[in-house]
Amino acid sequence: MSLESILSSCAALLILLTAMGIVYAIYSAVRAGRQKDYFAAIHKELKVGQRVAFAGGLYGKLVRIGAETCDVEVKSGMVVEVSRYAIQKIVN
Repeated sequence: MSLESILSSCAALLILLTAMGIVYAIYSAVRAGRQKDYFAAIHKELKVGQRVAFAGGLYGKLVRIGAETCDVEVKSGMVVEVSRYAIQKIVN
């Protein structure tokens, strides 16, 4: 095997890996933008009395909505203060 064929194979591999990296970066940016829009919409729709699900798997009913935190009543009747940004979805 000659040095030229090894270098051309390495160059082709480098070009392929670079193209894959660019595609992945674009895909990640688009996905992050969609996710940001989704969570912005959820935070605008929050109302007292809605059932919500949190990142840790906690479900509850909103009792108070503040700027940074929310009070959530869980099934046992206990009211817990959690970060507003931990809300993953509104459950119907």
